[in-house]
Amino acid sequence: MMHLADFSLRRPAEVDGARAKIHECMLLLTGDRQRASQAASAFSEVARAIVEQCSARVEVSIGRIGESRALQCIMATESQPPAHLAPDRHDEMHWRVVRRFDTGSSWVPHGTMDRLRAVLETKSHQELVEENYRLLHDKTTALNRLSLALSTVQDVDTLMVLLLQEAAQAFHCEAGSILLAEDGQLVFRHALTSDSSSRDRLLVRAGDPVSLPIDRTSMAGAAALDGMVAVADAYNIPEGAPFTFNPSVDRMMGFRTRAVVSVALRSNHNELLGVLQLINPRDPESLRPLEFSSEDQALAMNFASLAALALERSNLTRTLVLRIMGIAELHDPKETGAHIRRVSQVATRLFVAWASRRGWSEERILKELDSLRPAAMLHDVGKVGISDIILKKPGALTDEERKVMQSHTTIGAKSALKGQRTALDAAIRDVTLYHHARWDGKGYPTRDEIIATLAALGDDSEQVPEPRGEGIPLAGRLVAIADVFDALMSRRAYKEAWTPADVRAEFERSAGTHFDPELVELFLADFDSYCAIHAAISG
Repeated sequence: MMHLADFSLRRPAEVDGARAKIHECMLLLTGDRQRASQAASAFSEVARAIVEQCSARVEVSIGRIGESRALQCIMATESQPPAHLAPDRHDEMHWRVVRRFDTGSSWVPHGTMDRLRAVLETKSHQELVEENYRLLHDKTTALNRLSLALSTVQDVDTLMVLLLQEAAQAFHCEAGSILLAEDGQLVFRHALTSDSSSRDRLLVRAGDPVSLPIDRTSMAGAAALDGMVAVADAYNIPEGAPFTFNPSVDRMMGFRTRAVVSVALRSNHNELLGVLQLINPRDPESLRPLEFSSEDQALAMNFASLAALALERSNLTRTLVLRIMGIAELHDPKETGAHIRRVSQVATRLFVAWASRRGWSEERILKELDSLRPAAMLHDVGKVGISDIILKKPGALTDEERKVMQSHTTIGAKSALKGQRTALDAAIRDVTLYHHARWDGKGYPTRDEIIATLAALGDDSEQVPEPRGEGIPLAGRLVAIADVFDALMSRRAYKEAWTPADVRAEFERSAGTHFDPELVELFLADFDSYCAIHAAISG
């Protein structure tokens, strides 16, 4: 048996191109036009019957029928073919319909074998038309899907993750990245490669990673100024190009950049928001490297236009959250911008680990993250309602003062709109109200206080469980760990920062009493990553 080629049939229109290939192969093997036509017709009849109900993978090889040689075509399909085709065999994954066409007993020269492979592997004009139609359809479908999805996303980090996933999938890219314009620089905020772990695919980068100047010394910088830059090979940029390629990011990620299209993300007022980069497109079937065609570049511009509109809107939500917490920071020096970013990063990373263990889809995880991220940032927003005398008191609080301080949980919950209008409102209430609840029920607020708060918000309070164990909403349990972790790892006026070893030991002791034991298990399994988040976001 000598393998010649594989190809796929997805629609009846593709069968004609495959039929012509079988005809030409038989003609090369036999020199008999009648036999070639008969074999091609027999193949076409089977292939068309299969493809009318499902796609098929065709394997073509040279085999034997007794003493004679034969051109063998195996058509493998995931759905059972019509009964009259009589599958040759069936395994757990595929039905296989086999057809063998006698070519005689003569020896087949190596040169003929090479010509056979060339015939089978070369795409016909019809196949190229079909392929281009399919690729264009895939990309425009992705554009439509992206437009609908982006219209509902509130959190800017969730938006970047979704945008990059959809764009990379539509263009069949190995990698991509998003750089945001921050303080006159382009800062890498999210990167995706085919080797990215499921967790890294769903999370943005912590801290302040690699940044580039907004000038023409880099492809991203040039795209920011000129709208778009496309290259066939980043390591072989034509002489005279105003930009260069910096391989440091490749080295950092263990990657090899080839074809790149970089597109500016600009607001309706022409304000630069960032740059979208798509890297290394491949043929979806053969995985052979491709370049970005002119059609690809035009579609990438459309992607960027949609993304910029959504990015501008999501930035408003993030800006509003940061402004609210800026007010809180004036009252409580512990509530810094770095603190709320760290709490949000830790809580969301822990949530992804929890949801992944349960087999949640990426779509479902991203939907939850869209509310959890901003809600985690607002965990102590209720402190704006606490007196500065208590917040800034240098010594220990009295019992009465401590009671007032603890009321920041119910004050924060009441800051959400009355009535559960959005998922974000619900997440804010769960985080603000429950992030000081304890697994053993010894935290605060009490069940009676929770009921009174929910009733004031117009929410159903009849079935409120005791704030202990799984009666505490997941968002509250996640932020409880993130908040305490950050407090222990950080230096305060009244204490030094704990060592990572001491922090780890504290969580080991507190699992099942203060904190959800399963979440502590997941947290400690990835403890170094959480320490890295704390180190990366300074302040």
